[in-house]
Amino acid sequence: MNIDAELTAKVSVKSVDPLEPVHVKNIPQGWKLLGRGNYAAVFVNEGLPGKIVKLYAENREGADKERQVYQILGDHPAYSVMFSYSDRYLILKKLEGITLYDALRKGVYIPEKVIKDVDDAIAYAREKGLNPTDIHGKNVMMKDGRGYIVDVSDFLEVFDCPRWKDFKKAYYRIYLPLSRFRKWKIPRWMLERIRKGYQKYLKINGYYKRKKKSKETKRLAKKS
Repeated sequence: MNIDAELTAKVSVKSVDPLEPVHVKNIPQGWKLLGRGNYAAVFVNEGLPGKIVKLYAENREGADKERQVYQILGDHPAYSVMFSYSDRYLILKKLEGITLYDALRKGVYIPEKVIKDVDDAIAYAREKGLNPTDIHGKNVMMKDGRGYIVDVSDFLEVFDCPRWKDFKKAYYRIYLPLSRFRKWKIPRWMLERIRKGYQKYLKINGYYKRKKKSKETKRLAKKS
């Protein structure tokens, strides 16, 4: 299948706000939009069974860095597998399951084993010389009680990211104790309010400045 001719040449993927999902238009026939991140969109096609195409926005970089990360990670059960790549997209193994964000929204219980699997995957990446960052409820999936990290695009950055640590604090201090008594289904509007509030907290604490500086440092190093 010619991804460039059948998908990238026809679909429009643009990043309008770096803190919000990309805008996607003109999806070609035979392709289905599976998900949207802040820098890329994920598509599936029946002609690529068990695989996804992660296509970066026309005005964002990142495919090459993510390719490097997958090549460094190699084979690990908590990460996807890269089959192919280009300057704008990666073809990856499709991970089945539900994101932790959607689990909270639908009232699906998140077992502690999922959290520990992610911790183990983070430790593995660090052993490989990577810096796991931007790990949060929308970037972690679970299936059959096991956890998976679905986005590794920022693992080459050098800044300190508190997202997963903060998620775990909320999990152990609030979610886990309360879940022993009942299932918690949190409406989307409330999750989005929490997400927006957390983004403001990160901004106040200089997180986005550190992230931007890390990306600029990498870009300058690449040019030199």
